[in-house]
Formats: sequence, structure tokens, C-alpha cells
Amino acid sequence: MFRTKKIACIVAMFIAMAVGFSGCGGQQAEDDQTQAALPEVRWTLQTTWSQGWLLHEMAEDFAKRVRDLSDGNFIIDVQPAGAIVGGLEVLDATDSGAIDAYHSWPGYWMSKHPSAPFFASIPLHLEPLMHTTWLYNYGGKELYQEMMDEAGQNVVVVPGGLTGPEMLAHSNKPLESMDDWRGLKYRAPGWWGEVLKEFGVAVTMLPGTELYPALDRGILDATEFSTPAVNRQQGFHEVAQYIAGPGLHQPTCFFELGFNKDAYNALPELYKSILDNAAMAMTLHMWTKSNVVDMDALDFFEERGIERTYVSPEVQREMRKEAWEWIDNDVKQRNNDHYTRTWASVNDFWERFSAYEEFMIPVRE
Repeated sequence: MFRTKKIACIVAMFIAMAVGFSGCGGQQAEDDQTQAALPEVRWTLQTTWSQGWLLHEMAEDFAKRVRDLSDGNFIIDVQPAGAIVGGLEVLDATDSGAIDAYHSWPGYWMSKHPSAPFFASIPLHLEPLMHTTWLYNYGGKELYQEMMDEAGQNVVVVPGGLTGPEMLAHSNKPLESMDDWRGLKYRAPGWWGEVLKEFGVAVTMLPGTELYPALDRGILDATEFSTPAVNRQQGFHEVAQYIAGPGLHQPTCFFELGFNKDAYNALPELYKSILDNAAMAMTLHMWTKSNVVDMDALDFFEERGIERTYVSPEVQREMRKEAWEWIDNDVKQRNNDHYTRTWASVNDFWERFSAYEEFMIPVRE
């Protein structure tokens, strides 16, 4: 009797093991089948940037993450500015389907929709953590896509890279008081340029490739362009004796990834999720990386005898007042519902987040 029971137990044990192994094999077969079912997708993405720039690296980092997460089935070929279309033509090219995707800066699209700069940078307003939180968890991302749809763009857009504050200026004169700014020949785009005109600044807009020679020849007294690290790559320290801070005009610099909506909608849901997660991971990675390389760049400038100047707190407050009043007046004049709602949203979040930080963050000095 005992022996019969023992044999029955052994048989039962082997049956259980067989079922277990069959289950594992079945799961492995199912995983292999799922992997084999993933389609091979090839996209072309162009950036607004030159090869080798930190900004172009954002798109390359994103494409690598998409490739890795899809086990090599979803490949995005990243091309620099000018490879297919001009650097500022990437949105139109993606809208038409000439390319599948692009990487750029949302502030360039002001002519398509007045809300565009809210998703790029706001003078003396949302800082990096504030801007990131607003975009991902306070309705900003939804307003972002709504803006693109309202502008008639056949594009799915997501936040696509972030840096800390931009350099206020590389200049050939110190910039500290309001008197230093009046009459200054200064390159500045968008809202910041309009605000500075109110202070008597001689604002001009030149493309990035022309800024070095313009500083060298005295066509410009000063320029803003990007972060310390990117400006170091541009060599501005060779033709300008001063750097100025803080980054009043762009305390945050958010970039974007745009996908042709037809190409995006044709993707499996898994690939759409991969695009979203790869973009978010790249944004965090490049934000933290930019902070480190920007610190290195500031050290680099100091070692080469470049003098730092800092706009006084009093002047900063005056500029903030003027900047926000300018945007507020523009919002009222245009009477665009999306523009109005987005301005209200960022201002509401500014108040809430500032109060939160004041209570929760320890003093630094």
C-alpha cells in the first residue's frame, strides 16, 4: 500500500513537472511569436541642428532608445539640418510626410500659433522643474497637442529634450544695469526680442551660423543663442570678452519631437508606447547631462579669462514685470482661446509651485 502511494506521488510529481515545463515552453513560444510579429519600421527624422551639437545628440539618443526597446525592429535614421530640408522647415516637411519625424524647438513656430513659446521657454517664468511638471502632470502636454491640431499640423508632438537656462549673452561689454542694455546691438528672437525693444535695445535676428562673425566684426555687441555648453561649441568665447547671466530670456529650454500623424497612427500600439517612453527617458537624461556639461563650460570660460557679469536683482524684477505685461497684452489683443487658456495655466502653476517650493525646499545659504 505504502509502495503504491509512493509510486503515485512520484508519477504525480513528474506530471506536475511536465506541465510546468510545458508552460514555460509555451510562454517562451508565445514571446518568440510576439517578437516575430513586430513589424520592421524605418523612419527618417531630421533635426534643426548641426551634427555634433548637444541638441542633435538629443535626437540620436532618442533614436537609439527606440531601436533598443524594439529589439532593432524600429529604426529611426537621424539626419542633421539641411540633409533633406532646411533646419526650420522640418515641421512643414513632417506635416506633409516628406519626412517621418523631426526634432526642433517649439518657439520657432510662433507664426503658426501664438501659444508655441509656452512649450519652449517663457522669459523669467517657468524654471526647468516647474516647466517639466507643468508639461507632464498639469495639463501642459494636452494643451501642446491641442495647439498643433488647432494650427492645422498633421503632427503628433511630444516634449523631446530639455536643458537648463540658456546663457543670457556673450558680449563685448558688461551687462548689469539698465544703462548697459540701452542701445545694445543684440541678437534675440521671439518674445524676448519684443520685450527688449521696450528697453531701447537694438534687437536683430540672425541665424546661429552668422553669430560668430557678427560678434567678431562688431555687427553685434552681444548675442544669446543656447546653453553654455552649446555656445562653447560655437566658439563665442573667442570673439566676446564677457558672459552674462542669469538666463532671463530662457530659464528653461524645452525641445520637441514631432511625428507625422499618418505614420504614427499606422504603428502598433507597442511602438507608440516606445516612442513616448523613449522621449521621456531622453528628456531626463539630456537635462541632467546638460547641467553637467554647462558647469564644465562655465569653468572653461573662466579658465580662458572670460569675465562674468550678472544682471542685478532689481533689473531682473523690472524685466520680469515688463516681459509678463507684454505677453499679457499680446494675449488680450489676439483674443485666441488657446493662447488665453495656456497663459492662465502657466501663471496658475507658477503661483502654486512657487508657494510649494518656498515651504518645502530648504534654504541654500
